[in-house]
Amino acid sequence: MQNLSSLATCRLVAGAYDLACGRFPDVVRIETTNACNAKCVICPHHKMARPVRRMDNRLFAQIIDECAVGRPKEIHLHNFGEPLLDKALEGRIRYAKQRTSARVKIFSNGSLVTRERARAMIEAGLDEIKISMDGATREEFQRIRPPLKYDQVVQNIKDLVAVRNEMGAATRIRFACCSTSDKESTMQSLENLVDGFSFGKIHNWHGPEETIEVGGVRKPCSRLWRTFTVLADGNVALCCLDYDGQVILGRLDEKTRIEKIWNNDAYQRVRRLHREARQAELSLCRYCTKAFLYQSKSKLSRAA
Repeated sequence: MQNLSSLATCRLVAGAYDLACGRFPDVVRIETTNACNAKCVICPHHKMARPVRRMDNRLFAQIIDECAVGRPKEIHLHNFGEPLLDKALEGRIRYAKQRTSARVKIFSNGSLVTRERARAMIEAGLDEIKISMDGATREEFQRIRPPLKYDQVVQNIKDLVAVRNEMGAATRIRFACCSTSDKESTMQSLENLVDGFSFGKIHNWHGPEETIEVGGVRKPCSRLWRTFTVLADGNVALCCLDYDGQVILGRLDEKTRIEKIWNNDAYQRVRRLHREARQAELSLCRYCTKAFLYQSKSKLSRAA
């Protein structure tokens, strides 16, 4: 019964995704750097075997120039690293805004957001910055996100909001949390300050060692029909959860373009497996909590 439910769910949902999927992705996620200055206990960055690097300027420009033609709805200048470690970030935001009509966003841990960089990013045209914070107290935050300091991050967010307001800019400043013992306490320090809050669930980063007795109704992952993830070296990863680039669906270079990869055989194969509830045939999707409508038997060790 569970298998039949999975198949029915996947065919129905994937059918809707097929209808909505265009020749070019809605979201292009560009990993301008995979370096990070935090060692969060809920993140596998320390397991990453890929070399730490910054994306080449020529490759970045090529991607944005393609987006000028393909017209995605959003460009995310982040993936598996802290975007503000890229010293060229503000210039890249500006280039993306000048060349495309897309909304440009970044996801940051907030530790490097000085007033000067806040002003530079906003002047460059940044549409949205989402700050990731976890924990209900100073102690809980610093236990989850070492070596970041709670008071500094909170002050940085307040300075960012102040600069945005002084400039009269429309940049959206949002707060994201996936691990806290008390949602209300987590919100108190920034309530009535940021433009919105989002609380997600800790996922298992697809690793079988993080999951016990996975089971439940399968669902197709919308990322395969919506988001195109380019790693810092130009490889196109299965999704943003593929932190080590284990499943590469193509590689961008002077001859190979986004639209070609987005519609290639490798992408069609993984979409077909999700459409047919055969996610278990993909090592990265087999245990991933994002590949289930619900988990009837799962227990995530990271959420314990």
